[in-house]
Amino acid sequence: MITFQFEEELQYAKYYADKLENNEAKTILTKLNVSNATEATILAQFFWDMVKASIKDENNGLKLEWDDGAEFWNEKLLQSFSGYLERTGYEQQWEDVTDSI
Repeated sequence: MITFQFEEELQYAKYYADKLENNEAKTILTKLNVSNATEATILAQFFWDMVKASIKDENNGLKLEWDDGAEFWNEKLLQSFSGYLERTGYEQQWEDVTDSI
């Protein structure tokens, strides 16, 4: 199960899953786990898409509802997602996506 240090991490991730219209990420975030390597890759790719979208939002002056800013929440989710994928045997999927960025 994906665990978070802060409840707001999940809210923030779901916000960007909705904004990016990423239904696969929404499903993963609802069940809080990945079932296979394909889903692990989807979660990793979603993370980096979310980071790019949040940078664009900040550059456009969009004020998010979470204090501490996008960089803070992205760092927390980096730890949550990468740690989860490593613990569940999907570290290679995380590394493959990260290396392709």
